[in-house]
Amino acid sequence: MKQRKQFGNERGMAMVVVLMALVLLTVVGTLFIAQTKTETQISGHDMRATQALVNAEAGYGEVLARMSDVRDTANYIGQDHGAWTTTPGWGRYVVLATGNSGQDRNRNRTATDGLDNDGDATVDESGEKYPEVPTRQGSDAINYPWAQVRYKLNGANQVLLFGDHDGDVSTPSRVNLLRGYPVLVVTAFGGQGSARRTVEIEAVRPPIEILQSAMYTENADVTFNGTQFLVSGSDWDPVTGAVVPGNPDVPGMITTGNAGTTTGNLNGQQQNNVEGTGGEPSVATSSVDLDLQALRDAYVNMAEVTLPAGTYSGVSWGDVDTYTVVHCTGDMHISGNVTGGGVLIVDGDFTLTGSFTWYGLVLVMGHIETSGGGSGIHLYGAVLSQGANGGDRISGNADIYYSSQALNRLITFSPYVVYNWREL
Repeated sequence: MKQRKQFGNERGMAMVVVLMALVLLTVVGTLFIAQTKTETQISGHDMRATQALVNAEAGYGEVLARMSDVRDTANYIGQDHGAWTTTPGWGRYVVLATGNSGQDRNRNRTATDGLDNDGDATVDESGEKYPEVPTRQGSDAINYPWAQVRYKLNGANQVLLFGDHDGDVSTPSRVNLLRGYPVLVVTAFGGQGSARRTVEIEAVRPPIEILQSAMYTENADVTFNGTQFLVSGSDWDPVTGAVVPGNPDVPGMITTGNAGTTTGNLNGQQQNNVEGTGGEPSVATSSVDLDLQALRDAYVNMAEVTLPAGTYSGVSWGDVDTYTVVHCTGDMHISGNVTGGGVLIVDGDFTLTGSFTWYGLVLVMGHIETSGGGSGIHLYGAVLSQGANGGDRISGNADIYYSSQALNRLITFSPYVVYNWREL
């Protein structure tokens, strides 16, 4: 009979193994819990940081919205058109609460910049800062304590503009010193919990792309009658009613057809009634065929006044300082005493027989016909016509003046867009 060999008490060894396994599982569990907590904290930090960035972007969003529409007197925070030439150091803060601009670490850089930053005609006076304006948010405000807007300047403290630098719509717009609207620099600070983010953008207003001339037509067979009319490619001041000294001339008329056809319709006594570059008559063939339908569609979406086809007199749709978009859905007849400013869109034919003054752009999808005019037909800016239904007809006491000032004011209908973006 075999006897079982004993190796001592094995029950104690089993207990040690069990304890070691429990310790190992406890350590693993603790590490797992710690890792989960760390990842949760990281995730929470990332979420707060992302929200802070979103808040900062909302800050510059409000600034751009309030800089875009000069007609919105309750919310607009910018300057009058052209004021950047006299106060290039202009700037503003949009704040959630008074004094929040003090959180901007660069707030004091205006103290010695040699510019009038607050618009009081004094340079670098004690305590000069960009003024604060309150946010237009309600009680549930997004947390961007402050956002700053100012003009972008070059080293000589000149305001940089974005626009049609060479007067050629076939070349891209770019930053320049001659034409366009100021490039804005907007810095916005956003917070969420302990997270802080600051972004800086440059914003521009894309220019209205139209050919520089008093009148553009897509039908070269324009007819003329009498010698009282004037189609002028000189650059007229819409306020004084005089030619701006030193500003270059543009063609009086541009056509996508044969310019010789238009010129041939002018008799000897009428030729100096179409003036501008290239001698008299100043008529040029366009190398660019504007998409008038697309331009019409873009402005129709902004129309503040919509009219049925018909005859109109004794009404006002703005002036040289108050631009609006007026849309007539068919043929339009002006019989007298009508004024306005901005963009006038006529889906059909546009007939003018009475006194009429308009500042800005007239866009005619049919043809334009002037006659009579009473105390005068005065269009400052430009006329764009498809010349449909037999071509345009110009006669009577009618003046079509090219005006860069009147056209430049149309940019108020173009919202600012972000051109450059960076995080500070």
